[in-house]
Amino acid sequence: MSGGELICTCVLIEPSNFCFHKWNVDCCKLPPVQAEYTPKGSYSTINGLKTYVVGPEDAKVTVLSVYDIFGYSPQILQGADLIASQGYRVLMPDFCDGKYATADMFAPGGEEKRAQFFSGFPGAIASQLEPVSKYVQQLKSSSSSSKVAAIGYCWGYKVVVEAQSQAGVEAIIGPHPSFAAKEDGDKIDVPTLLLPSGGEDMEVMTQIQKIVESKLPGRISLKHYPDMPHGWMAARGDLSGGKATEEFADGYKLVVKFLKDTF
Repeated sequence: MSGGELICTCVLIEPSNFCFHKWNVDCCKLPPVQAEYTPKGSYSTINGLKTYVVGPEDAKVTVLSVYDIFGYSPQILQGADLIASQGYRVLMPDFCDGKYATADMFAPGGEEKRAQFFSGFPGAIASQLEPVSKYVQQLKSSSSSSKVAAIGYCWGYKVVVEAQSQAGVEAIIGPHPSFAAKEDGDKIDVPTLLLPSGGEDMEVMTQIQKIVESKLPGRISLKHYPDMPHGWMAARGDLSGGKATEEFADGYKLVVKFLKDTF
């Protein structure tokens, strides 16, 4: 991929053993990976929200990115830049208004902070359905892009699935999806790409795939990354080299291929 070199340097922080029960087990126990990266995009206020923007203004497809619990991590911004480098416009709104999980929550002694964060996380599915749907609707009415795809990381996957019909999203991408349930397949009516990690329930993933495939033959793709941790395409992506870096790149290559095949 031109313009998408993997240049992060990372140091892994040891996780503690706490897990808040409502979340994916790995999501609430694994720390972020510290990384350095200089984003290629910029921040603008779009539809009333701070938004990371990258990619050509005249792109025919806009990708709405719903970040994971760590917000604007270096890795997720690099992922946005990789997608944009292939001719797409990527918008990543600050739906959680700066309230993200931080590394200190996952360090020894951070259990109480972490419990408080997960119990009151502003990215709760119900609270974000309307903001995400409204953002997409406003985008479609004011943008030159004729199509909108949504990529939802972790909890963002569930939001874009729930908001898909009312928002008018034409495609869904779900890297390491949290809160996945068999019923998601009944709600999904657009081309879909699922990229579960080793932390997701593959029985549920395959059930979703079968249901969507029955409605949209050939329009859903699934690739399992069993050796990758939950969050491997976002803040838990280790880009210091080796297999994790290769899988990060492979995941985003599949995202771009899916977008090209879909649109």
